[in-house]
Amino acid sequence: MPSREAQLLLLALAGLSGPAYFLFQIQDQKTFRSILFSALVSIAGFAATKWLLPVVARKTLARGICGKDLNKKGTPAGETPIPESAGLAPAAVFLLCIICFELIHYYDINSLVHWVSSGFRGQLQLELLPDSWLVDYNAALASIGFMVFLGFADDVLDIPWRVKLVLPLFAALPLLVAYSGGTGVAVPKPLQAALGLPGFLELGLLYKAYMVLLSIFCTNSINILAGVNGLEAGQTFIVACAMLLHNLVTLAGHAGSVPEVRDGHLFSVYLSLPLAATSLGLLVFNWYPSTVFVGDTFTYFAGMTIAVAGILGHFSETLLLFLIPQVFNFLYSVPQLFGLVFCPRHRLPVFDPATGLLRPKDAPDWNLVNLTLQLFGPCSENTLCVRILAMQGACCALGFGVRWALAGVYK
Repeated sequence: MPSREAQLLLLALAGLSGPAYFLFQIQDQKTFRSILFSALVSIAGFAATKWLLPVVARKTLARGICGKDLNKKGTPAGETPIPESAGLAPAAVFLLCIICFELIHYYDINSLVHWVSSGFRGQLQLELLPDSWLVDYNAALASIGFMVFLGFADDVLDIPWRVKLVLPLFAALPLLVAYSGGTGVAVPKPLQAALGLPGFLELGLLYKAYMVLLSIFCTNSINILAGVNGLEAGQTFIVACAMLLHNLVTLAGHAGSVPEVRDGHLFSVYLSLPLAATSLGLLVFNWYPSTVFVGDTFTYFAGMTIAVAGILGHFSETLLLFLIPQVFNFLYSVPQLFGLVFCPRHRLPVFDPATGLLRPKDAPDWNLVNLTLQLFGPCSENTLCVRILAMQGACCALGFGVRWALAGVYK
């Protein structure tokens, strides 16, 4: 296995090289400069996350919000208290990033570039922003912020599983109430022919119900595919990069000149960029061997941000393709999650101190982590995380392949 630093560098290059290439394929200079400014704010967010995380870790450890790494039980590392709720740092930085970018967005981006390049001299021109854009942006901010609060409350109060499943419903309310976009869907061509449906179907309240269900799924799906150093932050980083790449590919093409399509993808970029940056900053501390635990604060925040980016970017079907491992893990976990099969507090594999390897229990828990060990055999925690993240990356690539193969056929 490469060194810890080399693994993180390879992950960052694999995730960000594609988006970086397509960013420079965007022809519209205003769009290009807006995304570039967002990228600069996100880079600052990465640095801020790296700075803030040790501060948050010291505070949570001092308050007794900590735990022991059960995947290292029986070794000195397994007896060391690890700070929990470290996801509070990237979540706070993320919210600050998108607030800063909203402030920047009040000014015409071309005049802002000229003002900066001329040494902060000259007059800044204001940008006329649609009220609907500001409402959606602030509603997204409120939903994500609410989910950060609920996640931290869960870390402190240890909320039962069945209550956790519905928490995102309350966090999604600001987005649901303020949503000003369309509530119709393009009907796939095979269904048009088979069922005699029109090309466009107005769903009304059913679409808003779908928005809520997607928010609940995304938030909990990150939360239940967990328990291995680097897995929660790693899957979030990969999905954020996939969303970013999808948005930039669209903006670099013909759709980038269609305002109705462009604005949704731009909105998603503004969320995906800082999510990827802050998740990467968290991985610096959470990659194996982890010195912090991300906590439900991060998984709830990450899941809600992914859901909001997909909903307001209007590519929820593609998003579900990117989340194939999460969809499978949820369906596979249903018997335990709903009490049909005994569900322990921690659905983790067994660590063998003699070999340093993880193996499934004699009666393995029903999740993707244990299933991977059953299929490929015992391995180290680091190898297990890399295998699952490689599967995540492959599913994202499959999502792009399916979109390309079905273009013009499915819709």
